[in-house]
Parts: sequence; structure tokens; C-alpha cells
Amino acid sequence: MKTTKSDKDDLDKPCVLDLSINRDSPTALHQQISAQLERLITKNELQPGQTIEDEVSLANRLEISRPTVRRAFQDLATKGLLSRRRGVGTRVSPTPVQRQVKLSSLNDDLIRAGHTTRTEVLHYEVRFADDDISEKLGCEVGSEIVFFERLRWLDNSRFALMHNYVPSDIAPSLTDLARYGFYQCLAQSGVQLQSGYQQVGAKNATEYEVKILHVNPAAALVTTKRTAYDETGRIIEYASHCYDAAQYAVTMPLVTT
Repeated sequence: MKTTKSDKDDLDKPCVLDLSINRDSPTALHQQISAQLERLITKNELQPGQTIEDEVSLANRLEISRPTVRRAFQDLATKGLLSRRRGVGTRVSPTPVQRQVKLSSLNDDLIRAGHTTRTEVLHYEVRFADDDISEKLGCEVGSEIVFFERLRWLDNSRFALMHNYVPSDIAPSLTDLARYGFYQCLAQSGVQLQSGYQQVGAKNATEYEVKILHVNPAAALVTTKRTAYDETGRIIEYASHCYDAAQYAVTMPLVTT
């Protein structure tokens, strides 16, 4: 099911939590809060992406200390149930995108899964290939190539930061990149993908990635490096992408030998 603008507005509006505490219980106050909130999340009474009220608001309503609420929220963040980001607030963690390892368009995969997407082209630049890029694209040093950096949104969350290097003669325009997935742009130009290989890894976010993706400092990111070929065997892209690990997972089939 796709998320409408009204749905997004509802998710962005902080939800006032219907929680209670028992001061006579031997269970610590922060554990009482986290247990009740975890039940609301696991029973889907709070939707993925839902913003919840801040520490101060909840602490004041329950007449408890802010550190108590902070510890409860942090316990659930550690379990992956809450996501806490500066300037965004505390949200119920989205269900991670489960993506198979195959040569396909991220944008198309997300749309088929029922998500809404949008793309911001942060940088678009014609360059001349240096030694490193000429090797990655299989072209001569000094060949004209196009580099572009994009921010991909998943529903109402920043999801992926994507870097692509492409031969200039098949590079899509900046306008098309903002409207369509890169592979869709290639198909519209008559470029047919044939094969590729991809390396999947992980790293901690840099200061720049923290700023662009709105993740916590040194947050975990899933990384991919991809080289794709057309039907003639020509390399048509080298890509280096990183994804918010709280929202993205890679799946692959396994068989017995």
C-alpha cells in the first residue's frame, strides 16, 4: 500500500502515548515504559515511521524524570524498535526493505514493494576519467564521464546516498535523473543491461553522510559497489551506494550442495 500525503502528515504528527506507571511495582519505571511501548509497536498499534512524543512531554505527563524516559527510549532503540535522530525526533523504526541480490533498479524495486520514492540530485558533473575511474569504467584516462550524486527518499525517510560514474555518451540528463530511476533512463535511451557484479559491505557513517541521511553519528550503513555491463560487454556504470542500515537489508537465496 502506498503512503499518501495525508498518511505522511499523520506519521509526522507526534503521537501522545497512552502509558501508565505503577510506582509500587518492583519493575523499574523505565522498564515499565519500554515494555508498554514495545507491545504497542509489536501489535502494530504504532505504525512504522510514526513519530512519538518527546522525552520532556512524556516525562511531564507521567511525573517522572527525563533520564528515565530517555533510558526507556534508548532500550527500544537498541532493539531496533525506535529510531532517534537529531532534528527529526523519535520514530517507530520502519520495517527494513528486504532486497534480493540481482541486477535491478532500486527505485523500481521500492515502487513494486508499495513504497513512494523521490530523488534529489545533489551533484551532477562532467569530468575526465582519472586512473582510478578509467580502470573502473574500462575507458581511457581522460575520457569524458559523468558523475552524479543522488539522495533517495523512501516514503518520508532519507534512505540512500548514491554515487554513479557513467560514460558521458549514455549519461541521462539531470532532469531525467530527478524524475526516473537511473536504469529506467538507460532503458529509455536504448541501453540494455546484461550483467554485473556487486560487493556488499558495511561501515560507519561519515560526518557528511550523517548530515545528508539524517542518521546518528557513526550510524551503521550498508554499502554496495556495483559494476554493470550492457549486452556488448561494455561497462555502463560504476556505482557506490550507502543505505541507512535501519531501513535496508540484503537477502540472497541459499541452496544445499
